[in-house]
Amino acid sequence: MILLVNDASILIDLLKADLIEPFFQLEYELHVSDLVANEVQEENAADLDAFVRDGKLKKKTFDFEELMAIQLLEVQHKALSVPDCSCLYLSQKLSATLLTGDAPLRRIAEQNKIPVHGLLWVFDELINHDRISRKTASAKLKHILSVNPRLPAKECNKRLLKWRKNGKKFSVFF
Repeated sequence: MILLVNDASILIDLLKADLIEPFFQLEYELHVSDLVANEVQEENAADLDAFVRDGKLKKKTFDFEELMAIQLLEVQHKALSVPDCSCLYLSQKLSATLLTGDAPLRRIAEQNKIPVHGLLWVFDELINHDRISRKTASAKLKHILSVNPRLPAKECNKRLLKWRKNGKKFSVFF
């Protein structure tokens, strides 16, 4: 089973696009730190609690020693917040892939040999595992771009063009 640690940016975008349910239908073991979960302040953030209760989202609460290790990461990586460092720590501890849309966190994770994917990878997975259609993916991505234009425009446009065409499922690794 592939383990994924979620950063707030991914969960926020999925909540905004109303894609949280299909996301949790993917066959991955999904994790989040309590520090990250507390950052998610969307109207429908309570939807995450149901997935925690059902065991589909494992929420990690850290003990004192772990919090000290997270604080040490924050000292080492000034560009990261404490919740970001909790993602980095948890990904390392679990040997998990990190899901994030945060560029500094992505860069530091890659430097530490932690596999990293972003929101566009999640869209690819949702399509490849028949959780959403290409048409739905296109509409949802356009919605996310309208409220949060930080995603890489070139990659988004590639996806939108590809989803418009009838073709085989695809996977992109970046």
